[in-house]
Amino acid sequence: MSGPEIVIDIEKIRSNTRSIVDFCRRRAISVTGVTKVSCGMPLVGRAMLDGGVVSLGESRIENIRRMRASGINAPMMMLRIPPLSRVDEIVANADISLNSELSVIRSLSEASLKRAKVHKIILMVDLGDLREGIWPSELLEISREVINFKGVQIIGIGTNLTCFGGVLPSPENMGKLVEYAENIEKAFSIQLEIISGGNSSSLPLLMENRMPARINHLRIGEAIVLGKETVKGTLWPGCYGDAFQLSAELIELKKKPSVPIGETGMDAFGEKPVFHDKGDILRAILNVGREDVTIDSLIPEDEKISILGASSDHLLLDVSHAEKRPVLGERIKFNMNYGALLAAMTSNYVGKTPLLGAERKMNTPDIVMIGNSPLYKNENLLKHLSDSGIIFEVSEEKITNQSIHNIFRNKKTPLIGGELNKSCESLKGLSLSFKQSGLIILSPNASLLSGKSSEPDEIFLSEVFGFGKKENDLSSCISPENTVIIGLRETENSEIEIIKKLGIQAYTMEDIDLLGMREIMINCLRRACNGTEGFYTRISTDVINAEGEGLTFREAHLTMEMISDSSGMLALDISGTPDKSWIDDRALCSIVESAYGKRILRL
Repeated sequence: MSGPEIVIDIEKIRSNTRSIVDFCRRRAISVTGVTKVSCGMPLVGRAMLDGGVVSLGESRIENIRRMRASGINAPMMMLRIPPLSRVDEIVANADISLNSELSVIRSLSEASLKRAKVHKIILMVDLGDLREGIWPSELLEISREVINFKGVQIIGIGTNLTCFGGVLPSPENMGKLVEYAENIEKAFSIQLEIISGGNSSSLPLLMENRMPARINHLRIGEAIVLGKETVKGTLWPGCYGDAFQLSAELIELKKKPSVPIGETGMDAFGEKPVFHDKGDILRAILNVGREDVTIDSLIPEDEKISILGASSDHLLLDVSHAEKRPVLGERIKFNMNYGALLAAMTSNYVGKTPLLGAERKMNTPDIVMIGNSPLYKNENLLKHLSDSGIIFEVSEEKITNQSIHNIFRNKKTPLIGGELNKSCESLKGLSLSFKQSGLIILSPNASLLSGKSSEPDEIFLSEVFGFGKKENDLSSCISPENTVIIGLRETENSEIEIIKKLGIQAYTMEDIDLLGMREIMINCLRRACNGTEGFYTRISTDVINAEGEGLTFREAHLTMEMISDSSGMLALDISGTPDKSWIDDRALCSIVESAYGKRILRL
């Protein structure tokens, strides 16, 4: 990764969740894990579920869809007050929503009835923070009306503190919330399932054993992802504070004055900067800026490094007293507070790399050629791989999910070949080895013709995303958001609808003509690598130069060269190449060589 990058330690998130959930459980409180700061990253959601949360909370429908598309079927809570314009989507995607407007609840009821569903709601009460919530004097009257609505069910009441007005949870305001809940129960002879006492800022009250007994639910995000309670910002017992770390590359390192020379005015952001004369200092510039992250919320891992300021694209540091003198090209690490993390996770310019265990060495992989491809007998290919320092072997095993899994387990990379398309079986093997993988497909077909064909080339992607046999559903490992199709020439209307619904990135030949292959591959690699452990590459050879309509050989080579340079490829799949294809072994061999690093000049 050459640009700014966030490394996300999934095990630390899982551990933080477990610590907080266990603490709350001992006090009879359940936890909804809030994923919104990670933009609904599926790996983060799964880590929270593994840690024991009862549901996931999100403020954006798009993020709920993202997790659903990745195979997460846990209860979803919509945290942001629903807008009238999106009630249908909320009912379709969320199980529970937080509400304060009667007209919105009425519309949720109508939308639920259309779908023959019952949508659960929590009535939010404003206890003085003056963000969202029903004013207490109106609560009973609104509750009376809502109870008569069909299609929705009040399962509890809740409140939100510290987000706007900075009002802290206390025994008094939490006691009021319990009182309002009991008033509803008494007035309407119902039992509320949830009394939700707020967010991470409520944890200190719980620690001090001052939380009223009937508070039985919290919505926790910041304490899980940053390991801190939000009142004093102290590290929570048993939690890690560095589950998310930002790093950026040092691109300039020079000794310069600490005060600008000449008359000064406003900077690029309309502010008047203030400088303190420290004489000459060692100044470092990193390739991250205000367009990527909230600079004031960055905390250098090295406490002796100080932040001088930033422009849109550059971060300036004083590294004069750094523990270890930095060098050009080195990456400087930062911890973040909530604001910086939110901005960086939202930015498309910041890479997101999950840390899930031991790193794989991808630059010079050991290759296992599996399948019955005649390509594996090509002496030129074998010689090139050998000359490049790549260790390879030819497996006599059949392609099965277990044989592919065994290759990954031995820290090797499969090159999958043969006359029949074995992508679905191979991807099953991938799913046994990796928790989250991207998928890059070069094919003229979308492969999403569920139920309309039995040809693997036409249906394998629909199987992967759960539109076919249940045992082939790999959406929990391979998310549509990390899937790209390059070179589309043929799609049916049903496939186009699925592509749009799932958010698969697809590039037609027209797109390639307009944008160029380099630009497309930059976007594709960013998608396939965003929040994954790497990606699986599937090549259907008829994507190339088919009667002048497909990719040129040069475009195919550029694609493979960029894939090789990314160091992120977990497997290369050329299965389904017929014996007498228009593309001969020599041509296919050269494309495979490019994927594994062959260049004309190698400095």
